Amino acid sequence: VAQLGRIDVLVCSVGTGGHSAGVARVLREFNPDMRLIGVDTIGSTIFGQPASNRLMRGLGSSIYPRNVDYRAFDEVHWVAPPEAVWACRSLAATHYASGGWSVGAVALVAGWAARNLPADTTIAAVFPDGPQRYFDTIYNDAYCNEHELLGGQPP
Repeated sequence: VAQLGRIDVLVCSVGTGGHSAGVARVLREFNPDMRLIGVDTIGSTIFGQPASNRLMRGLGSSIYPRNVDYRAFDEVHWVAPPEAVWACRSLAATHYASGGWSVGAVALVAGWAARNLPADTTIAAVFPDGPQRYFDTIYNDAYCNEHELLGGQPP
């Protein structure tokens, strides 16, 4: 908390809800007006979408996890797999930061917040994993082509 200083917005992916609930609760003790933006995947039922098959792992759920503190969220953004892949690959190529589906989705939403909120807004984003488990998926062109994750316009 001392290293971060004032935080106006926290961007967190939501799977079981444990880290978003815990991190937000602690940070709000020091930043009571902090907004929490949740990041979910298309096809996840956590925030009320109809269930469907999900390609992205690490965020989303087909149930309503008990750990999710629904009242804590000020808004939720849903990210599709091609958007997360684009964001993961862009982060790795331009900022030398890499991770999995959740990292790409959170980075995409944090970037949206940075472009749309006032310039003096302090945004913190939780990147919950690294790239090791994703070399055969997100960073694999054959896998991405097979699942139609490449091509099209970036978000």
